[in-house]
Amino acid sequence: MKKTATLFLSALFVIIFAAVILYAFLGDLFTPRSEFDITDKQNDKIVHMFNTQIEKQIEDHTQSTMHPGYIPESRQNTISYLKTIRSIESYSRYGVKSTQPRNYLELNITFNNGTTAEKVYTGHPCSGYMDPCLLMKVEMKNGKAVKIFTNGQEKKGSPEWIIPDLNVLIEKAISYDIQRNHDNYFPPSKTQKDFDKEWEDQQ
Repeated sequence: MKKTATLFLSALFVIIFAAVILYAFLGDLFTPRSEFDITDKQNDKIVHMFNTQIEKQIEDHTQSTMHPGYIPESRQNTISYLKTIRSIESYSRYGVKSTQPRNYLELNITFNNGTTAEKVYTGHPCSGYMDPCLLMKVEMKNGKAVKIFTNGQEKKGSPEWIIPDLNVLIEKAISYDIQRNHDNYFPPSKTQKDFDKEWEDQQ
């Protein structure tokens, strides 16, 4: 009887310990999405703001001292790439009310040919310990925003406050193409053959 009670208590301890560990590592992974995870509120006033930031991002690819090294063709290549995008949608990895660590914003980028780039990393944190993050779905045509839907969080502050959020979407969408098509933006990466030639020419 005593042995049975000991085994029961041991099993109970293991179950409780496992549950604590599971919660510690998974946290609120299974927290249901809230109404703030839905981008269904159209806000036409953001369209012009978004397109203004697109123009600034395009200029950064040729003239900004903050982004040295771009080839002259990168500006037109950026414009051409943006014209292939049908929509950009941001979402929180675990939900905007989640307190899970590394709960970053991610992007789904849908292209005119029907393909989608999913889970594009932004590095922009979104924590349930703060107000819900601003989420947006931007419908685009010919490289410009034509409709924008949000989760309504932009109305809780000044219009100027959301400019960094707009830039996150634009910059990370462009960065996605830079990673895939490096030579459209920068000089070709040097190869071992180039390094060997440099050493041969070294006096």
